[in-house]
Amino acid sequence: MPKSNKDVEKIKSLIARNVKDIVSQEISNENLGFMTITNVEVSSDHSYCKIFVSFLNNAKHSLETLNRAKGYVRSQLAKRVHFRRVPEISFVLDDTFEKQARFEKLLNKDKEEIESIKELEESLK
Repeated sequence: MPKSNKDVEKIKSLIARNVKDIVSQEISNENLGFMTITNVEVSSDHSYCKIFVSFLNNAKHSLETLNRAKGYVRSQLAKRVHFRRVPEISFVLDDTFEKQARFEKLLNKDKEEIESIKELEESLK
């Protein structure tokens, strides 16, 4: 019987909350910077889970460190949640904020170029 949207959201929330606690309290690695879980996706059969994360500093290295610890995180998650099957976990870098910042920078650059062209046209009149 398929799970309702409400049930899936509960599962995702449980996973996010527990993984955040496991990483912040039980994984002591100076290479792992400040982490935020931005989204959780669970496959329809609940056997796979993508956890989207963002980091304050050194995102690529922190993501590698986190993915090396994913087996430990999954085993600790299994002790905390009572799912029939604890999904395989993969951590994925959420670079939405960086993309947004680049996009805004491009828009500002275009705006500045348009303004300078208008100023040049005005000076030529």
